[in-house]
Amino acid sequence: MRTEGISRTQLMALLWAGIMAPAAELLPGLLLPQARRNSWLSVALAAPLVLASGWLLNRLGKDRGAAQGIVERLGPWVGRGIILLYIVWAQLLLAQRLWSCARRLLSSGNRDGSLWFFLIAAAGMLVWMGREKLEAFARAGQLFLAALLTTALVVLGLSLGQAQPERLLPIDWTWVPTAGSALQAAGVIGWGLFAAFLLGSVRNQGEAQGWHWMFWGLGGTLLLAGAQAIIIGNLGAGLAMELDNPFFALAKSVGVEGAFQRVESIIAALWTFADLVMGGILVFAVREMGRACLPSKLHNWISLLSVLLAAGGGLVLLGGNGVGTLLGEQIIPVGNLLFGLAIPGLLCLMRQKEGISCEKKGG
Repeated sequence: MRTEGISRTQLMALLWAGIMAPAAELLPGLLLPQARRNSWLSVALAAPLVLASGWLLNRLGKDRGAAQGIVERLGPWVGRGIILLYIVWAQLLLAQRLWSCARRLLSSGNRDGSLWFFLIAAAGMLVWMGREKLEAFARAGQLFLAALLTTALVVLGLSLGQAQPERLLPIDWTWVPTAGSALQAAGVIGWGLFAAFLLGSVRNQGEAQGWHWMFWGLGGTLLLAGAQAIIIGNLGAGLAMELDNPFFALAKSVGVEGAFQRVESIIAALWTFADLVMGGILVFAVREMGRACLPSKLHNWISLLSVLLAAGGGLVLLGGNGVGTLLGEQIIPVGNLLFGLAIPGLLCLMRQKEGISCEKKGG
């Protein structure tokens, strides 16, 4: 029995703490143009896709990590080529996350600032986190998830009394746009796909049961659906569609007379925890993938190189006119479905090749 490593609960806590960053930014604004008041239903309908992706990635990674599973099914040469594609995709996600984090930190303050300063500061935090052990990062992730969930529940709970059911009902039974938005919702939740590359660090593998990932996958998706219902019930589909971040806009109306008011800046800054967790997942996943397909002298530095390249990509996005928004809202959700559902599905159909390992025998 392994005494080192992280538990599956810690891995799931990391995954959902990280997903809360893109979910707060993109849902329901990304879904409203198609699904309108059905956006919350689209998130709920994404649950089967989320569970299917989780099952496939869990089967691919098992007790060794997804990188090992890819090589075992495709052989060393083709397998390493696919892993390199995953590394490139992780770099793209990390660059976009740093860009989004910098934008939110700038917008959460009432004073002048610089996007590139916040981006470099976030990148520096990821460099520091990437040098630590995964166990320490997982323990921090649990605390971050607790803080994020508590904050979200306070905002949504205080907003529940102001929600108007007529903004959600009756349900529009036009299923085509609702189903299309469900694919987008699954793509947003698909930000967590790289947690599968950390499965090799999970201890007590034999104790893991199928209900564990189903509980977290279904529960997390339904909680997001409920959050979208409260947001739309408060703001309405039309207003929410015009806002960049409906969740943070909803926080502007949150307050308790004589206790606290106008806490949206604090909440937006608090969501940096989610950015750092998602960034950390990507950095640790890249490190695991680097061990599978890069020379030993290089994969020892892969975490630092990953963050530096992502920071450079984030700076490029800062100079682009709407490129970062297009990337986050249109390209990344589709890519997440490809890398988190389609490719793992094809790989799981292939037989494992005997005697193949990711471990390097030499430089």
